[in-house]
Amino acid sequence: MIENIKNAPVYAAYCDTYDVDTLYSIMRDAFCELGFSRELIEGKKVLLKPNLVLAKKPEFGATSHPLFVEACAKLISEMNPASLVLADSPGGPFNAVALNNVYRVCEMNSIRCDMLKINDDFTWSSVRTNGTRLKNMHVINAVMDAEVIIDLCKLKTHSLTGLSGATKNLFGIIPGVEKFEMHSSFPDVDSFSEMLIDLASYVLENKTFLALCDAIISMEGNGPTHGTPKKTELVLASRSPYALDVVGEHVMKNDGNVRMLDYAAERGLVSRNRQDIDVRGLDEIPQYEFALPDSVSFLGNLSGIMGGSLAKFFESKPAINLKKCIGCGKCAESCPRHTIEIKKKHGKKLAVIHRGDCIKCYCCQELCPIGAVDVKQNIIIKLIH
Repeated sequence: MIENIKNAPVYAAYCDTYDVDTLYSIMRDAFCELGFSRELIEGKKVLLKPNLVLAKKPEFGATSHPLFVEACAKLISEMNPASLVLADSPGGPFNAVALNNVYRVCEMNSIRCDMLKINDDFTWSSVRTNGTRLKNMHVINAVMDAEVIIDLCKLKTHSLTGLSGATKNLFGIIPGVEKFEMHSSFPDVDSFSEMLIDLASYVLENKTFLALCDAIISMEGNGPTHGTPKKTELVLASRSPYALDVVGEHVMKNDGNVRMLDYAAERGLVSRNRQDIDVRGLDEIPQYEFALPDSVSFLGNLSGIMGGSLAKFFESKPAINLKKCIGCGKCAESCPRHTIEIKKKHGKKLAVIHRGDCIKCYCCQELCPIGAVDVKQNIIIKLIH
C-alpha cells in the first residue's frame, strides 16, 4: 500500500478507441506518472481483476472490454511478473461452468497475451478484517495468492450505490453467491457502502494496488448491467480506488452523492472535494450529463423525517416486467432475502416478488440476464421527475 493514500493522484487521458496499441501507450504513461514502476511488478504474482458482473458482450458497456484488458496484460507481462492471472467472481455460482460462460460471452478468451492465464481455481479462503462493519469474509484464492492487484473497472451508474467504479469492483473478490448473503447482512445503502470501504481497505492493506478505469464507453441509467452505453472517451488510473471514484463521480456530474465515498472521506482515505485531488494528464476533467438510475431520488433528505417512514413510502422498488419475464429463476437465485419465487400463471412461468421482506438491493435487476426486472418509482416521485 502507498504510504499516504489520501494524497494519491489520479491520471486521466482522452481515449476514443479500444485500439490495443493506443491503450498500451496511455497505460504506460499512467504507470510512469503514478510511480507504478517495474520494481513493483517484477517477480511478483499479479492479478488482473476485471468487471465481469454478468455474461454480456463488450458493446453493452457493462463489462471490462477485452481489448482494454489485453493492453494492460501486454504492459504488465513486459515488466517480468512471476505470474499473470485474470480472475473475477460475478454474481451467481462460482464454478467452472458459470465462469467459462462469462469468460466466453465477455470475450475474455479472445485476449492475446501468452503469459496471461484465465483463473480456473474456484476455491476460496476465510479472512478476518479490521473493518468497521466487515469483520470476516471469504475471498477467492486467486486474490489471496496475488501480491499485486490491478483493478480493471468500468465507469457505470449503479442502482444501489449510485456508482460502480474502482471501489465497487472489488466486491468481485467475494465468491459467487456469498455476495447475496452480504447484501442480506448489509441491507441498506449506508451499511453496504461502509462494508465496501472495509473490503477495499483490506485489499489496500495487503496488496500492491492500482486501478485502471475503462471509461471509454461508460454506462448511464439503470446500471450496472441494464443501463445505456455512453461515450465518455476517458481512461482513469490511480493507486487509490477512492480518489479515482471521486473523479468518476465528477465525470458523471454527480459530485458528493455517492455514500461510500462519504465514508472513505470520514476515515481520512480521500478528500470529498474533487478540487483537492491531484489530477494529472488532463488540465480539466470533462463532465457529462448522466441519466441516473430510477432508484435514485431526493429520498436521502427524508431519512430523518417520521423515523424514515416517509422515505420508505416514496422509495423505488424492483418490479418484474411480466412481458419480458421467461421464468428462468435467476432473480430468485440472487435474492438475498429469498423474497422472489417462480410461479406458473396462465401456463407460463413468471417471477413474483413478495414485498414484505424486500430490501431493495436490486440484485434481481442487476443479474437478470434479459433485463426483465424494472425499477418501479412511486407515482408521486415519477411526476416530480
